[in-house]
Amino acid sequence: MNEEFLKRLKALPRLKLLIIVFVVWQYVSILGMAILNWSTALVWLNLGLLLAFILLAPIYESLLLLVLSIPFFVAVPNSKFDALSMWRILYLALFAVWLVREKKLKIQGIIFLPWDKYLAWFASLGLVLALIFGSFRLEAVKQVLFWLNIYFLYIVLINTLKSKQQIFEFIRYAIWSLAIIVTLGFTQLFGTFLTNLDVFWVYWANNITKLYYGQNFSLVALYSNSWFSYYGGRDLRMFSIMPDSQSFAYICIIALCMGTALTRSVFTHIKKWLWSGIRFAGLALILSGTRAVWVGMALPFLAVVAAYAKGIQKHLVKKYMWPFAIIFILFIISPFINKALGYLRVERFQENFLERAQSIYNINETSNRGRIEMWQNSSLFFLTHPWGVGFSNFIVSFNEVQDGQNYNQVGEKLNTAYNLPAKYISAHSLYLQILVETGIVGFLIFAAFWTSVLQYLWRFIRHYEKTEDFLVYFVAQAFLMVLWILASAVFDITLLNDKVLMYFLINLGLAGLIVKRYQEYKEEGEV
Repeated sequence: MNEEFLKRLKALPRLKLLIIVFVVWQYVSILGMAILNWSTALVWLNLGLLLAFILLAPIYESLLLLVLSIPFFVAVPNSKFDALSMWRILYLALFAVWLVREKKLKIQGIIFLPWDKYLAWFASLGLVLALIFGSFRLEAVKQVLFWLNIYFLYIVLINTLKSKQQIFEFIRYAIWSLAIIVTLGFTQLFGTFLTNLDVFWVYWANNITKLYYGQNFSLVALYSNSWFSYYGGRDLRMFSIMPDSQSFAYICIIALCMGTALTRSVFTHIKKWLWSGIRFAGLALILSGTRAVWVGMALPFLAVVAAYAKGIQKHLVKKYMWPFAIIFILFIISPFINKALGYLRVERFQENFLERAQSIYNINETSNRGRIEMWQNSSLFFLTHPWGVGFSNFIVSFNEVQDGQNYNQVGEKLNTAYNLPAKYISAHSLYLQILVETGIVGFLIFAAFWTSVLQYLWRFIRHYEKTEDFLVYFVAQAFLMVLWILASAVFDITLLNDKVLMYFLINLGLAGLIVKRYQEYKEEGEV
């Protein structure tokens, strides 16, 4: 083992060492449950250990542990709530401890960012609409509680980080967390080299998917999922521990953006590792086969090109050209990547990424045709229901609900067009999903949220356009991340995946905090 690494490990404070021990143990235990058939009772042990840490350790160290543990948040085995994930209990506990210990149960003095009011208005409106017009009110309440649960992490984060050093350290932990998921994606890909796709499919659904998302979703994954591409043959995409390849691609977006910002840090010894990670994240984004993200890349790329042409942040723009260049180069050499993967796998790898990219413009392609049909249905439904039907009631836009039917009866009904239970079907566009569920008023609030985010970040970038500082770089990457996600969201609603939403809010919260307190952080000097 590298002596320098051992020295750094020994120099860590005890709580930081304990965090590393907990994370390593979580990895080992999940590996044991997934591969060696260890008892899932270990999930309860892991949950207990993390809860004990939250109760006893400072809030800041608890945040570090939780962000590093995101890749290991699995479903808690129980007989009532099949898909209940560990993070829901942990984030609630973190918020409760913070509220009691730091705020003394008082809401005065809690920091919020400018866009938070729009999130509150949006959540309130969608809930009210469901209670008034919705067929399934309880599902709307569950949806809001789900988002609120993630928001607990975000609100504790922006109220706990007090210094530039803490900001920088937390970003490094977040990058490690993202890197774990990307690395597990390559592990999943390697698994397909060893057996045929059907055996791998059944194994992954029964062991990994069930562990992370519960028995019900595992059963769905056994007969229908987005793990496969059917363009030119049936080929397996990269999706890591995520439920689908789209959400994995969003993880790659956030990893690429945050990782590029971190290359501006003064820790030169980690830069070569960061650029290696950026290259692997770019390759993973291609191997995910997610066309929405490929198309969505055009918006941040054009923003970078326009900034360079106008002389805005030229020193920064040159750095952010590299991730896009890496992805373009990987696309160009993708035929060779295909051939290499084909030789390695037990079954031939037939996916052609260039042909798949070209299929974006083919409206007769099966996936595109289904997406366009859902866009048409959603648009027509919105025109007849301009005030919306409330959160989690999108299902009524394409499924007639009979009197007396509950959500489970309607949601479990198989939609033959998608070979999925109705509850897993979306508008294939975040914007249409919002229009159907919250109507024109909700959509305007939603648009106001994004406008607030972009304006807040952009004003900061322009004001400090000649400043070469890691914090300015980080705000710039958050701006590009938002553009990329906004463009990709035209074609899916993946932003609402739990882990994607966590990392998105972490990134956005850190950027907002930097803008809010930049003058204080500047006085601390370089990190």
